[in-house]
Amino acid sequence: MILLAALSIPWRGASVRSTPEVAGVAGRGALAAGAAVRPLDLGPSPVLGGFPRWRWTATGVADQVTARALVLTEPGCSVALVSAELVLVPRALAEAVRVRVADLKLDAVVVAATHTHAGPGGYWDALAGRFGATGPYDDATFERMVESIAGAVRLAAADRGPATVSVARGRLTEVVQNRDGGPPDGRLLAVRVARPSGKPVAELVSFAAHPTMLGKRNTEISGDWVGRLLALGARGPRLFFQGAVGDQSVRPPAAAGASAGPEAPVRERMVAEARAVDAALAGLEGSAAAESPTLAVATARFGLPGLEPGAVPGWLRPATVTVAGGTFSREASVTALRLGPALLLFMAAEPVAAVGESLRTAAGPDAEVVSLAGDYLGYVETEGAFRAGTGEAKRSYFGPELAAVLQGGATAAAREAERLAGAATP
Repeated sequence: MILLAALSIPWRGASVRSTPEVAGVAGRGALAAGAAVRPLDLGPSPVLGGFPRWRWTATGVADQVTARALVLTEPGCSVALVSAELVLVPRALAEAVRVRVADLKLDAVVVAATHTHAGPGGYWDALAGRFGATGPYDDATFERMVESIAGAVRLAAADRGPATVSVARGRLTEVVQNRDGGPPDGRLLAVRVARPSGKPVAELVSFAAHPTMLGKRNTEISGDWVGRLLALGARGPRLFFQGAVGDQSVRPPAAAGASAGPEAPVRERMVAEARAVDAALAGLEGSAAAESPTLAVATARFGLPGLEPGAVPGWLRPATVTVAGGTFSREASVTALRLGPALLLFMAAEPVAAVGESLRTAAGPDAEVVSLAGDYLGYVETEGAFRAGTGEAKRSYFGPELAAVLQGGATAAAREAERLAGAATP
């Protein structure tokens, strides 16, 4: 009891919430774009990330996992977007990548995870990472991840040429379910980048569904069902970003010759899920291709509320915060990217569908949420669900105030991006 009392003393200090600090730039003129795919360097004995495990060493590689980069440039604005087949992107990893490509003079470098729970681990130097998500940390593994991701950005930058952008939206609720009993999200976004001749450059896809089909028993590295979707891309390299994924799980259709139930081989169900999403993407009608689309980026930085882990009883939370308080950042950011008719909100958390809807409503009618970008803050539940202990509250780290704080940051970033875009429009 004496130890518990000592640990309950808030010696780390309380986190400070702050008004978002916002900065950004906008382009004006013809768009140039380039894309690239680079395998993630797994090293000689890769660690398997995604779930808490007794044994973290992977027994093999089921399929190659990659970093996929898209670099977009207009006079006055240059942005790199990266989709990495990882379970999450720690802040240290994202910042190291930005430093590694600093000579490219990019205004923003956004690194997001596809959220595969069968990807490589070993790169998050934090208590939560070591024991709950990415396994034993290793400096050499971290360096390999940085170099792989930065290498993809460099290749994409070197590939830049005249480009057009088209945006398509739709809904696909048939292959996703809300694991907390609420409505499925099913929002589907495709940003298609091509040369003026029509030759594909890349396709950016956003959809919300956890890539956890392989489960905890899997011991091989894989991109899960998202990896299958990436391989099906027919419009150049396909990048995948999770939407408001907090409470969204897959509900794969029946694979050819197999049941869609648990008895169906998992790899057949992964293929069925990927094919269903790919078919839906193929059926989306895009906007007119624009050679000089609006391009603006703004990042809002803000303080976070104090840790309040939902899975821990209230009487034990102060001690838990003392032990684990250094694991998570005390500030966060949201990056808003206006690209033609799409406004992408990149954030480090996993908001549930209801929080995602609030974020989009506050940011504007074209807004789309992208989770798991640039850091990891855990799940974001509604204030009511957190206080009631329902939904994803048990997986939350920052308590009931996080949704409102995140919305304030997202709104500030979106407004600045829109302001800059308007100022740059002739």
